Amino acid sequence: MINLLKSLSIDQLLQRIGSQPTSGNTWSALITSNLYIQQLVDDLQETLSIFTECEVGCLSAQDATNVFVEKIIQANEDYLILWNFEQWNKNNWYELDCMRSLLMRKRGVVLVLSPDSAKIMFSYAPNIVSWLGSRVYSFLKDTELLSVEEIQERLAALREWSGLTDYQIIEMAETRTLPPEPEYAEWLVLLERGDLI
Repeated sequence: MINLLKSLSIDQLLQRIGSQPTSGNTWSALITSNLYIQQLVDDLQETLSIFTECEVGCLSAQDATNVFVEKIIQANEDYLILWNFEQWNKNNWYELDCMRSLLMRKRGVVLVLSPDSAKIMFSYAPNIVSWLGSRVYSFLKDTELLSVEEIQERLAALREWSGLTDYQIIEMAETRTLPPEPEYAEWLVLLERGDLI
């Protein structure tokens, strides 16, 4: 399921949010590697507040479910980013799903999830998943401002620079023999294999 999701940059997400009604509790979710969650949350809060011209709150799900829900209810911001679900289990998601009627927002919510927390949500929070609908996206770091053509050009330049193929890079990453230069990590991200870094 996760692998079939459309990949979006923050810019593309903002374009989609811009086409949504300004009143209406619209929920979206971005799924990214644990390594990038904090940076994504920070970048998203900054850009979303500029783009929507409204206050954007940011709430961590580090507390018990009822405490977290109370924070959502008390938040004054029109838009919320909810994150840090990595320690949540199926019971937390089920409880959140049962309290969904308390979660209505003036504008909307963006969930930032790791692949593991997204899998649990899909299994144990069916009502929240139905709120999300098709607005669940994979986020790829560092492909933010690149078009498909630019990605292909950059990959071609990396192949020429190293004399290696995409297959060899993936194989070296899997066997942990990839050199430490940042270009190799960038290469994996462009191949949508940032999980191997």
